[in-house]
Amino acid sequence: MPVSGPVPKTIVAIALVVLLVPAWLGVIDSTAQSQTQQAFERALVSFAVARTLNGVISVAQGTELAFQPAGVGIVVTAGEILDPLNDLIEQFSWLTLLAATSLGAQILLAEMFATPFANAVLTIAVILALTLRFVPAKPFANGMLKIAVALALLRFMVAIVALTTSAIASAFLVEREQASVAFLSETSAIVEQTADAPRPPTTSSPRGALERFGDLLDDARAAVDLDERLAELKQRVESAIGHVVNLIVVYLVETVLLPLTLLAVAWGALRGTIRRLNTA
Repeated sequence: MPVSGPVPKTIVAIALVVLLVPAWLGVIDSTAQSQTQQAFERALVSFAVARTLNGVISVAQGTELAFQPAGVGIVVTAGEILDPLNDLIEQFSWLTLLAATSLGAQILLAEMFATPFANAVLTIAVILALTLRFVPAKPFANGMLKIAVALALLRFMVAIVALTTSAIASAFLVEREQASVAFLSETSAIVEQTADAPRPPTTSSPRGALERFGDLLDDARAAVDLDERLAELKQRVESAIGHVVNLIVVYLVETVLLPLTLLAVAWGALRGTIRRLNTA
């Protein structure tokens, strides 16, 4: 059963003093910033891959896969296959940019809360809270202790959220993210090859029966090759759409759902601690 009684103020005071050590050493902050920086760089890589794929698709959409069986021209536009992926990748590129922005903001906040000024403010608050425990003004002492607890939580909140998010992401998200980014990068190269499609032959001189028969064989091979190209391209596009959706889930969880959930937990812990201090 969860403990709901008052929190001993002596334990809280000791915890605040202990927290001053990692606050000034900055070990927690440097580790958290390093982990967030790695996530930030991965998001930038995803954004670059998405923009590259979007550009390649825009070029390939105008490509016509054509051949002339028995002299009859048949043309298939690649855009018919690539349109669904192109629409999704444009929206995804904006999401990766927002994810990178969110991670960049976390890095900035972590740096702000790890400055010597922030450490000095926390240290002064802890010293005052400890000193006022020995004066008769109990309400004022309780208020100062609550302020010190709140400052301690604010001081380490961003770092703890970053470390927890990084641990969860490393266990469940990073491998999925890297696999999907690699697949989209390969897809970009494959779509780029779409421009190298078979073209109908152009002849200006009369051709004999044997040459015309050879042309028919070439047309048949071209038709088979085109069918294979279309099938492979459709399968690749369908798989790429799945990987894009997978990356959307990864970034929403990593940069929105997890941080907000952890912040809500931290806020609840702060309120619970202060409420229990009131009854101590």
